[in-house]
Amino acid sequence: MPVRHDTVTQIDSGTYAFMDLPGGWGQTNTGLVVGDDAAMVIDTAWDRPRARALAEAAAELTAGVPITEAVNTHSDGDHWWGNDTLPPDARITTSVASLEAMTDETPPGAVARFSALGAVAGVLPGPAGALGRYMRQVTGGAELPRKLPRLPDHTFEITEKITVGGRDTHLRTLGPAHTPGDLIIHLPDAGVVFSGDLLFIGSTPIIWHGPLGNWTDALDHMIGLDAETYVPGHGPICGRREIELLRDYWQWVAEAGRAHFVAGTPPLRAAREMLRSSEFTPFSQWGSSERIVVNLSTLYRLWDGGQPAPPTFARRARAFADAGTLQRELAR
Repeated sequence: MPVRHDTVTQIDSGTYAFMDLPGGWGQTNTGLVVGDDAAMVIDTAWDRPRARALAEAAAELTAGVPITEAVNTHSDGDHWWGNDTLPPDARITTSVASLEAMTDETPPGAVARFSALGAVAGVLPGPAGALGRYMRQVTGGAELPRKLPRLPDHTFEITEKITVGGRDTHLRTLGPAHTPGDLIIHLPDAGVVFSGDLLFIGSTPIIWHGPLGNWTDALDHMIGLDAETYVPGHGPICGRREIELLRDYWQWVAEAGRAHFVAGTPPLRAAREMLRSSEFTPFSQWGSSERIVVNLSTLYRLWDGGQPAPPTFARRARAFADAGTLQRELAR
């Protein structure tokens, strides 16, 4: 599957974004930074054919300049399970927290088997059927790798500068938020920020780890960089206005969701009421609005005194079952 030319965006000389729009489940944006005599890849796709196609497109764009560096922005599989397509001698960098989460992540083979089981369970009534149907959407028919791909071999705590062919790239860990170790890559010479999943544009974001305050702080940090271009983990390239709208979404979820939590409203019922409210209007055109119940499931646990942590398999399954139920209700 060759990468279509309309999905490759040249942001600046030697700076590219590979867009997988509209940016739903598993539709991950990746990047390429080309310097004088070296290049860097930012994130890899979990679908094996797309990962190979991206590697081929990168090789064509670098025109013989070797890819010596790669960065994984966080630990979700759709941003690093294509690492085996990177050149064997390329160094892969991520945050310390992300590497730890990657080693604990459910392996791709297990995710593929669970997705296949979802095709069978999807015909069942109740939460089991809702979970099965939703899990099939999450993987989206992707051909996942059979084994855990190559892990990063270089980590950093808070900040790191990597010079690639004379170009400085500035890495900063802004997590835990979406996941334990979310990082961004800032290229001052191109005026661009690759944000990973700290930015979902045009689709509803998901908080798995928290705390939520870290995420809104991360959005403020990115706004403060005053970049011309922001490449999100999912969705179209954006500017400051879209980041401010995402911050507004999280502030609304925090305030309205907290009120429901204090009132003892279960997450699924709270999500229904919040999506019917007028306060939801600014975000109503985003895809996957049912993800709000996933966010509430995480936030309820934190508001109840739980510590920020990656989701267990059981917690993720319950959240997906509620999301599947809500999605079906919204489609009626």
